[in-house]
Amino acid sequence: MPELGEPISERELDVLNCLAEGASNREIADRLSISHHTVKVHVRNIFTKLGVSSRTEATTVALQKGVLAIPGIDAEPIQEEEVALEPMAMMPVAAPMANSVAHAEPVQPTAPSSNGGAQSRPANRRLLLMVGFVSLLALVLASLAARNLLGGDQTPPDSPPTEPSDAAPASELFQETSIGDSWVASRAMPQARSRMTMATVGLSVYAIGGENAAGVDNTVLIYDTQQRQWREGAPKLTAVANAASDVLAGEIYVAGGYDDNGRATTAVEAYSPLNNAWRPVTALPRPTSGAVAIASDGLLYLFGGEDGEEILADAYVYDPGTQQWQALPPMNEARTLAVGGALGGKLYVLGGSNGSQALASCELFDPLAAEWSDCPSLIHPRVAAGAAVFLNKIYVLGGVLSGASDSGEVYDAAEESWSEFNIPMLAEDADWPHLGVSSVESHIYALGGERMGQLSDEMYVYRPLVFEYFIPAASAGGGE
Repeated sequence: MPELGEPISERELDVLNCLAEGASNREIADRLSISHHTVKVHVRNIFTKLGVSSRTEATTVALQKGVLAIPGIDAEPIQEEEVALEPMAMMPVAAPMANSVAHAEPVQPTAPSSNGGAQSRPANRRLLLMVGFVSLLALVLASLAARNLLGGDQTPPDSPPTEPSDAAPASELFQETSIGDSWVASRAMPQARSRMTMATVGLSVYAIGGENAAGVDNTVLIYDTQQRQWREGAPKLTAVANAASDVLAGEIYVAGGYDDNGRATTAVEAYSPLNNAWRPVTALPRPTSGAVAIASDGLLYLFGGEDGEEILADAYVYDPGTQQWQALPPMNEARTLAVGGALGGKLYVLGGSNGSQALASCELFDPLAAEWSDCPSLIHPRVAAGAAVFLNKIYVLGGVLSGASDSGEVYDAAEESWSEFNIPMLAEDADWPHLGVSSVESHIYALGGERMGQLSDEMYVYRPLVFEYFIPAASAGGGE
C-alpha cells in the first residue's frame, strides 16, 4: 500500500497531469488507454502520497512540492511586500431537478450516465476544477502576503481589502481575544443556536438551520473570515435541525434533519453561494436525522442517523450526474450524531450514539472496494461533537463525553493514531454538544451549540499550525 510522502510514480504523474487539466476518470482512462478501475487506483494512491482528499488539493499540493508544473503558473510563494490577490468566486453547477430515487440492494457507486443532464458534466467538471485551482492559487498568494504566521490577524497596509457590500471599514475589524496559545474568541453569531449544519466555501463559513430560542429555523448565517462580519443568506427551503451537509462543485448540499415537530425528513436541498439561492435535490430514500455527510470524488455519501424510530446503520451515495441515491453496504454499527471526514480517498465515521450509549468506535469506508473496516477508536466516546479535516488529519471537538475531558482529539492518518489538544473554554464544563465546526485555511471555527445547558452564540477559532507554513484546504466540492 502507498504511504504519505512516497514518490509519485511515472504513471501516477501521467494521471496527475490529467487531473490538473480537469479530466474525469473516464476521460483519463481513454487518454492513457487504461481501465476506469485502474484510474481510480492511481487517483487513490496519489491522494495518499500527497496527503490530500480532493483533486483540487492534489493539484495544488503537487505544484507546491514541485511534483507538477503547469505552463504559465508560478507556484513559488511571493514576498511579504507584494500586494495580495483576491480569491475568485466559485461557480456552481446548475443541475435540473429530479424526483427519482434508486431503491436497490447495496452496490458499488456506478459511473455517471451518458445521457440527459449528465452530458455536460465533463465540461462542467473541467471548468470548475480550473476555476477552483486558480482560486486556490490566489488563496495561497493572498495568505502569504496578507496574513502573518500567527494566523492572519494583521493586513499589510498596502494590500487593498476586499469590499463586500456589508463589510465594515478596516479600522472597525473585530478584535479577537487570545485564549491560550492556539485559540482565540472571535465575533459571536447574531443569535444563539445549536444543531445547525456547517460548511465552508472559499473564505466564508456557512451555518445553516438548527434550533434557536424560537425553535427549528431555516436561517443561513454567513461569516466572512477576512472581514470578520456576519450576514444572512437566502433562507433554506425547509427548516431543519440535525441535518448533514458537505460541498459538491461549489454548492452546499444539506440532507435530512428533523422539522419543528421533531419528525425526520427526506428533504435534500442545495445552496449556491454564488447565486445566494436554494434548489431542491432528489429526496433521501428514507427519513433521516443526525447522519454524517461526506463529499468525495464528486459524490455525496450519507451514513447513519435515525428515522424517529430506530438508529440507522444505513449508507447511501448520491451521484449528481444521475441525480439518484444508491444504497451501499451498511455500517458495522448503527449510530447517530456521529462525525466524519475524508482522508486519502477513504471515508471515516467516528463516535456518535447507538441509542443507549456514546461511542468511541471508528469505521472506515473504501468507496472503490465498497467495503467497511475498523479504524482506531477515539480516545473518549463522543456524541453530538463537531469535526473538521485539515492536512490529512481529522480534528474532533466538543460533544457529550463519557468522562470529563477538556480536550479535543486529532487523528493522524499517516500514523494511524489519535492525540489530544487543549480546549481551554471547557475547563469548567467538558460537555459542548451540537456545536458547528468547519475549517478555513489553517483555522478551525467552532461555534454555537449548548454550553452549561444554554444555547450559545459564541465562536472560537483554533489554529493548530500557528508557527507552520500552510496550504489552503480545498472547498470546491469533494474532488470536483
